[in-house]
Amino acid sequence: MGGDNNLSSEVNSKIEQLKSVKISPYSRVLIYTDTKDDFPQLLEISTTSGGNILKTLREYPESNSADAEIFSSVLSEIREHYPSSSYGLVLFSHATGWLPEGTYNNPSSSSRNFESRSILLDGNSEMEIPAFAAAIPDGMFDFIVFEACYMASVEVAYELKDKARSIVASSAEIVSPGLSRCYAEALPLLYQQKVDLQGFCRAIEKDYATRPDDYSSLTLSLIDTKGLDALASIVRESSSSFPNNGVGIQTFDRGSGTLFFDLEDCYSKSVKQQAAIRTAIKDCVKWKTATPAFMPTYGGFNIRAHCGLTTYIPQQDYNRLNDVYKEFKWYKSITHKH
Repeated sequence: MGGDNNLSSEVNSKIEQLKSVKISPYSRVLIYTDTKDDFPQLLEISTTSGGNILKTLREYPESNSADAEIFSSVLSEIREHYPSSSYGLVLFSHATGWLPEGTYNNPSSSSRNFESRSILLDGNSEMEIPAFAAAIPDGMFDFIVFEACYMASVEVAYELKDKARSIVASSAEIVSPGLSRCYAEALPLLYQQKVDLQGFCRAIEKDYATRPDDYSSLTLSLIDTKGLDALASIVRESSSSFPNNGVGIQTFDRGSGTLFFDLEDCYSKSVKQQAAIRTAIKDCVKWKTATPAFMPTYGGFNIRAHCGLTTYIPQQDYNRLNDVYKEFKWYKSITHKH
């Protein structure tokens, strides 16, 4: 939980919600948390005869929890001191997909020295997605659940394809208060010997459907990472260029730019092997849902297409952003002929 920012109060309320979740005898629930008011801590929720209790396993010196070295050291500590046959990660913080720091609200800027930072906000610092991926040992996680905005990006999934077998993420924003309202129903499905990720996603969908008006807005998908190489291969073989500036393609932005496009909608109009791309996407996206509109009275948008993965489309107004994009593994995979 990266809450050393304006999410501090949400972190505390989410931990309270977590304390009420039934814990399986097959699992341990560890929480790394960093908020404005406290030092970073490693906590555990344990079951006792009197109910769940919150234990402090370790308190760390004040540090930047968005530093990839800190993240890596915590993962190493978990593996050493809390060994398990399998691990899953639920990550709560601010995020903007693969985007460089500061570009979601100002994508045409060319004055700043962009770095590819977009997750785990700590103060004014964010972690690079490639660094986030590099900090995770290959194959460590059965799943990563992003309780964070814009993380169903094919660029993010491709960076993480060797780190986690499955990813649960949103194409658009995660509307507050996020997933904590359905922790009690959804999280036990992750604590089983056989994890039920589709059931987890359906519990979230069910809960959002009970929320009022714009707060019911939801996009969510379950991504199987083993199909991503085949998807990249199909895109590489069937398309020689990106659609022109993304005109007419479904986007999932409420910011000032158009940065997150529906992957299938992106290529369905411009390539020869449309059926092959649709099939490859379905092999990756095992489950998905989207409401008909997303926050329509708060500068939102209608959703006519949602395949469960988003992509960036290089645009003439975003020259510096386009250059940074070329550093990502997804871009290299779909543009480099073998």
